[in-house]
Amino acid sequence: MSKPQIHGNRRALSASSILETAGDALSRIRQEDRLTWNDIGAVLGKSEDQAAKYADASAEMGLVAFIRAKREWNGRFTGGLDRLTDAARDGQDAQHAQSCILKAALALSVALEDGELDLNEVMANRSTLENARDAINNQLARLRPGVAA
Repeated sequence: MSKPQIHGNRRALSASSILETAGDALSRIRQEDRLTWNDIGAVLGKSEDQAAKYADASAEMGLVAFIRAKREWNGRFTGGLDRLTDAARDGQDAQHAQSCILKAALALSVALEDGELDLNEVMANRSTLENARDAINNQLARLRPGVAA
């Protein structure tokens, strides 16, 4: 009997930590920009009460409100969430990254056999290419400032 393969040791990414991180960002933006909850709610397309619930992590933000917040405040809103998801993903091992990158290289090689790479071939391989991009980004993220090369 073979041992099960475990790809990395991912840290748990709890719903409460996601809600708290997004709420902290909204509260900080509100304070820094001297906004009211009504102002925040207007950006999100929600009431001031709902915006305040997002900030105290007692309500989950929908996708439309999230995208509106990202569009308005970009990294000020999503930076903490990005760091949170990166920390949870740091467990991705090098073998898995290598597999994703090589799958993309093979897909591109096969698509280029006729000498061209057209948009239909890119679309057909989009998921494979995005997985490779993410794997490369995850490996590069390990080179954070202060890490010896």
